[in-house]
Amino acid sequence: MKEETIVQKLKNGDMQILRLVYELFYKSVYQAAFFITSDPSLAEDAVHEVFLKLPSRIEQLEDPSKLEAWLCRMASNTARDIIRRHSRSDLFAGARDVCPDNQAGSPETTLLANEDKTTIKQYIERLQPEYKIVIYLKYYQDLKIEEISKILGIPLGTVKSRLIRAREELRKIIETENLNRQNISGLPDRKGVK
Repeated sequence: MKEETIVQKLKNGDMQILRLVYELFYKSVYQAAFFITSDPSLAEDAVHEVFLKLPSRIEQLEDPSKLEAWLCRMASNTARDIIRRHSRSDLFAGARDVCPDNQAGSPETTLLANEDKTTIKQYIERLQPEYKIVIYLKYYQDLKIEEISKILGIPLGTVKSRLIRAREELRKIIETENLNRQNISGLPDRKGVK
């Protein structure tokens, strides 16, 4: 069923279609929320809020063909709201990749690829939420800058500047981590020290 048809049924008050929307878009909505919260239970809370709000907010959707992207935007906004409500500083610790890896190859190759993804995800988790969401939409959802602008409701220039700042922040984080590793590996051998 086309997204346009689904949206029209939702706008007409057909609550039976809500189950289909949930089944079709749960994974994307969850991933968007998890990307912001890094906490499975908070991401689930955000998902439930999104689907509870959907019937009352469907009229706000301007382009029915962008239903999935719009739901992801709702999920990221809801996740940010949940973070604000919880206001815990340890929410972003220990990011995990929830997407299964379908790469073929040796176990060593797969392990290294997963380790790199986990490391990058941990670096992204240190970013401010407004930077994380543009990184998620651009590089994980593969959206164009114009689409991100529409989804987030911000000007094109703001999307571009947030992407630039996010990449700069990531570069700084990576450089700091590499410098810290070099400092640790450069410590003298402490054999015999009690």
